[in-house]
Amino acid sequence: MTRAVPDERRTGKPDDPAGAGWRYDGAQGYAALRGQEWLLTNGLGGFAMGTAAGVATRRYHALLIGATTPPVGRIAALNAVSERVEVGGGRYDFSTFEFNSRAQPVSHPDGASRLVRFEVDESARWVYSAGGLEFTRELVLFAGINAAGLRYGVKRTGAAAKGEARLTIRPLVSLRDFHELIRRGRADNFGVQASAPGVTIVREEHRLHLESRGERAMAFVHEEQWWYDFFYGEDAQRGQECVEDLFSPGHFEVVLNPGQDSVSLEIAAWMGAEKPTRDVEAESSAQRARGEAIAAAAVPAGAGAKERQLIGTLARSADAFVVAKQDRVGVLKGVSTIAGYPWFSDWGRDTFISLPGLLLVTGRFDEARRELESFARARRNGIIPNVFRDQTGEPEFNTVDASLWFVHAACRWLEATGDRAGFDSLLLDACVDVVQAYRRGTDFNIAMDPMDKLITAGTNATQLTWMDARRDGVTFTPRHGKAVEINALWYNALRSLAAAVPVNKGTLAADLHDLASAVGRSFTGKFWDAGRGCLHDCLTPTDSAGWVPDSSVRPNQIFAVSLPHSPLSAAQQRAVVECVRSRLLTPMGVRTLDPADPRYRGRYRGSLFERDGAYHQGTAWPWLLGPVAEAVLRVGGFSAAAKQDAMKILEPIVTQLRHGAAAACAGTCAGQIAEVYDGDGTDNSPQQAGGCPAQAWSVAEALRVMKMIVGG
Repeated sequence: MTRAVPDERRTGKPDDPAGAGWRYDGAQGYAALRGQEWLLTNGLGGFAMGTAAGVATRRYHALLIGATTPPVGRIAALNAVSERVEVGGGRYDFSTFEFNSRAQPVSHPDGASRLVRFEVDESARWVYSAGGLEFTRELVLFAGINAAGLRYGVKRTGAAAKGEARLTIRPLVSLRDFHELIRRGRADNFGVQASAPGVTIVREEHRLHLESRGERAMAFVHEEQWWYDFFYGEDAQRGQECVEDLFSPGHFEVVLNPGQDSVSLEIAAWMGAEKPTRDVEAESSAQRARGEAIAAAAVPAGAGAKERQLIGTLARSADAFVVAKQDRVGVLKGVSTIAGYPWFSDWGRDTFISLPGLLLVTGRFDEARRELESFARARRNGIIPNVFRDQTGEPEFNTVDASLWFVHAACRWLEATGDRAGFDSLLLDACVDVVQAYRRGTDFNIAMDPMDKLITAGTNATQLTWMDARRDGVTFTPRHGKAVEINALWYNALRSLAAAVPVNKGTLAADLHDLASAVGRSFTGKFWDAGRGCLHDCLTPTDSAGWVPDSSVRPNQIFAVSLPHSPLSAAQQRAVVECVRSRLLTPMGVRTLDPADPRYRGRYRGSLFERDGAYHQGTAWPWLLGPVAEAVLRVGGFSAAAKQDAMKILEPIVTQLRHGAAAACAGTCAGQIAEVYDGDGTDNSPQQAGGCPAQAWSVAEALRVMKMIVGG
């Protein structure tokens, strides 16, 4: 087990929300440190990611992945660096890679064995010891540009390190789409432009610049090489292509003379025309100060020490997902949300589920408005985009719930800010357009049934709800027809918008309220299963039997209780909460299917097809802990007892975020909450994290409801 030790040394105050760092001891061993991931982001959708051991286990692990059309168009630029010191007749490597072989992957060289500790907050730092030397590496991403800084330190600590010491740093690059892999023979088109302080590497339309900086310049030696057969174990476990070759343009080198006890060096790496102007220390300090301010702003007055620390940590974690968005003419004036790192882009559904937690409870109201505006401008036929394509940024619209979450988020923004003029001028028309499009019917068979006023959508081949897994032509949970959470969102949207429209639109408000009342009557009449004391998951259309209820016990029914406006009676709400808690709730997330169901899959394992098959058939999702905890608050009248009960639901996931032990496997990311966990867990085989190691709505919902508990 890898235990993440919170690093409070920066403030000296264990209860301070700014004390947000993680430290791992090298003595925990290679296997454990290999499984512990970390993440740095640049506010554009670009990022750096890797493991505490310093070895890449995914195609997405790199020191710089730039977003060329923010927040997408992401290119893996600087994949890795090989570092070596030669002193006193000894040679010491401080890097480790895994290479493919016929028997089993081979780790080489042995730098990880020299690791003393790894630390991460707004920068990532490794400390090594060997041959009477202390070797340090610090990585930071520069905010707002596609650039990274590497700061190195070499310090003599023992007699064995006397004499000349030579440091060699060799960059390894791919300049590829971050989803792809390259092999020599298919990617020989690298150009190299070397100069005294550094080098520019060119591949197709992409350029990576590397430059020596710091108190002592390093010489760049132009010496092109290919390094072969890098192996990515996590990709292999997912059944993906997992081997690639990397290109090196040469190496940087510097000599530590016999009379020198230490040296500090830097390498700046950037894509495009904008180069970093600050050094690593200045950038790290600025980012830590910003993180401390974000944390402090999120913590409500009167919060206890534990709550201050947890909410502050969540607020800093949330910042990783908030990114600038480039418009069609290349201007960075929008805001969006990366759904998850490393492979998701910005999704409409995830954005507006996450917006209250990421931006409203942290007081980032202007960014929230700009995000709402960005998506409102991109809507088509009343539908908010489902996702923006990674390569082009073009929107796709195959979703039924993103638009309803948009209305919910817009109304919550008005409630939080009181900005009547801003809502009326920027968001009201988009919200009304969504409602009118759904009433009259729009794309993907999304339409209000004129008989019962409920929303129907899709076919058996579409995946329009959040349970949207599809692979190799198989839609695992189509849920076409009238899905329970879609109609809970529809009812909530009508009531919320009716309350949000200005007083001079009384006729519109009355119409929305009348329609909501009709929807509420149909909802309880069609979805409520009195015999089981819960809600049907979906009403599925048939040719002969009309609308047939799907009685699968899933968590989607919880939204009929957790949203601000519920069509259910108080007794029905309590019954739904009891059903979900007793049959679906786990410490690390909410199962997507009742374990008693024969389709239940309790472990999230295997190939991409197998994982997608389990995605919504039992796998537990941390983000759903927020709605369950909120539902507990609502049925308990926000009493002290209800708040205590709700906090118990969130405690396991937020405690592991700050203090918990991370299993010795990939899937856990320091300071973040994973996308999914196994539905099953025992003492001997606990729930294991899977999917994206850092997921926006997992963090956002925990933060939102914790703030509701502590500050509400």
